[in-house]
Formats: sequence, C-alpha cells, structure tokens
Amino acid sequence: MVLYTRILRHRKLAFNKRDVTWNIKVNTPTRSLKGILLLFEDPAVGAMGPEFGRNSEFYYNPLITKLQVTVEGIPNPAYAKGMLPYHHWDEIVKEFAREDFKGAELSSTDISTYFRSRYALWLDFRSSDDRKLHGSGRRVENASEGVTLQLDKNAQTAGQLNCYVYLLMHAQLNIGDDRLISSVL
Repeated sequence: MVLYTRILRHRKLAFNKRDVTWNIKVNTPTRSLKGILLLFEDPAVGAMGPEFGRNSEFYYNPLITKLQVTVEGIPNPAYAKGMLPYHHWDEIVKEFAREDFKGAELSSTDISTYFRSRYALWLDFRSSDDRKLHGSGRRVENASEGVTLQLDKNAQTAGQLNCYVYLLMHAQLNIGDDRLISSVL
C-alpha cells in the first residue's frame, strides 16, 4: 500500500478585481479532501512586471475580508462566522511550514512578505492537525452541492485577476503480486 497526496488543478478562473464578492464552486467528489489551495495572479502586471514574465514565487493578494465555506449545503463549522484575514497566515503555516519552523519565522517568508507578495489561501478540511495522519480529510460525495466558497473582498481598480484552484486529496495505491490491485481516491 502506498499513501500519497493527490494534487488536482481543479480549474483556472478569471475575476474582475473591482467586484466585492466572488463565488467559487468545487464539485469534485472525494473520500478525503485534505484542503483547497487558491493562488491569485494579476496577468496584466505579473509579480515582477510584464518585462520579467511570471515568477512562480510571487502571488497576488486580492485583499479578502471574509470567506464563507459551505460543504454539501452545510456551513463549515471550523469557520461558522467566516474565515477572516488573520486566519490566513495560521492556516498556510499549519499546512506548508516545516514542523521545526512552526512558531518561528520561516526562512524565506514572514507574515508581511506573505500578505504583500507570496499570498496563497489554504482551506484545511482535515479533522486533525496531525499532518502525518492519512485519510483525515472531509468526505465530499454530493457533486451537485460540493464545496462552495464565497469570498468577500475590498474593491480594487478594474482589471482581470486569475485564480487557480487546487484540490489536495488523500489517496492510496494498493499493490500486490508486483502489480496495481486498486487505487482509492
């Protein structure tokens, strides 16, 4: 048996920066949704300016003021009143920081750099904070309802903003007699 995290780029969305509410629907059924990662990019400017092209280390902060999460029609109890900006840093560190750096500043990113130029929004759907526990994610069965995200944000000057939606799911390969027996996603 091989346990791993399956990463699926769900889709790329285009939003207007002037809008104050964005709605995102994720309708992929899974047995164990670990989390949803949102990355934002301003295609007109790029992170380093149009003359330098795209730098994958830098992402745009769309100034989200509140995030409402609904899973299969039921509000997410972890953020019943909505996920506020001060939750964003704690969530991203919980998933992506090395264990020995938790509680300390990361070597390449601190909180001000994160909000200024390395912003990513992580929504954790695991029932445990233990990163080594496999299969602790949220079961999403109803593809018609799925996960709905409502992002309330500050209005900015008009322009397109790309949003990349990634799903991280616990997965398993069962191998026996030197061949793949089954896979569980």
